[in-house]
Amino acid sequence: MGKQNYREAIEKGRQEIAIQSSTAASRKAYRKANTVKKKPKKRKNVLLPALFFMFILLPVALLIYLAVLYEPDDTLTTSAVNDQVTLDTNPSPSDNAGVLADAEEDKKKEEKQAKEAADKAAAEKEKAEKEAAAKAKAEADAKAKAEAESKAKAEAEAKAKAQAEAQAKAQAQAEAQAKAQAEEKAKAEAEAKARAEAEAKAKAEAEAKAKAEKEAEEKKNASGKTHVVQPGETLYRIAVNTYGAAGANAGVAKIKQANGLSSNELTVGRTLILP
Repeated sequence: MGKQNYREAIEKGRQEIAIQSSTAASRKAYRKANTVKKKPKKRKNVLLPALFFMFILLPVALLIYLAVLYEPDDTLTTSAVNDQVTLDTNPSPSDNAGVLADAEEDKKKEEKQAKEAADKAAAEKEKAEKEAAAKAKAEADAKAKAEAESKAKAEAEAKAKAQAEAQAKAQAQAEAQAKAQAEEKAKAEAEAKARAEAEAKAKAEAEAKAKAEKEAEEKKNASGKTHVVQPGETLYRIAVNTYGAAGANAGVAKIKQANGLSSNELTVGRTLILP
């Protein structure tokens, strides 16, 4: 309880005492009035006690209050009782002690409540801070985990892509090499085939030529008659000169057969066997 609350509690107790005193005074005055009315002979003079109270007891009580309990304050406390305003300037010591005890008890209660509230607030704050820290840590862990997973996934994808590209490149190189080898092989086979065909053709031509020459030599040896083709001569003329006009057609056939000719065309300077 603060100083201001303590003063307010004292002033509140003083107000209650003033109300009780005023009420008691009113009741006492009312009873006295009724007593005076009923017993006018026993009427007492209240002036002297009032003067005594006002000029002796009140100053003494005020001095005691100022010396013991009073603390400088600019606040004046007033209370309205029965449509009258009473200024409380004479609290009794016993009432002040009760007020002080109640104020002290209230102060202790308020301090206890304030301490409990502060402890509760501190506990709640600590709990909130722990929860916030745990939440932040969980979020940070989750974020770090997600980043690690994303990084690992990206690295795995990059590695898989690199492997796929390497495999595709190796496969393309292998296919290109195989294709080049196949082309080289086909080219070599074609060249070998061409050479073989050329060799075979040359061989066949050589054989045919040798055979023709052999046959011509044989026929020459057999008939012993040859003729060198001259410019402007034809096969038919040679046959007419050799076999006569009557046997010219048959002679043409014999000359072609003996010399291996497929047509009637002749080359100047060629030696023909005339069978």
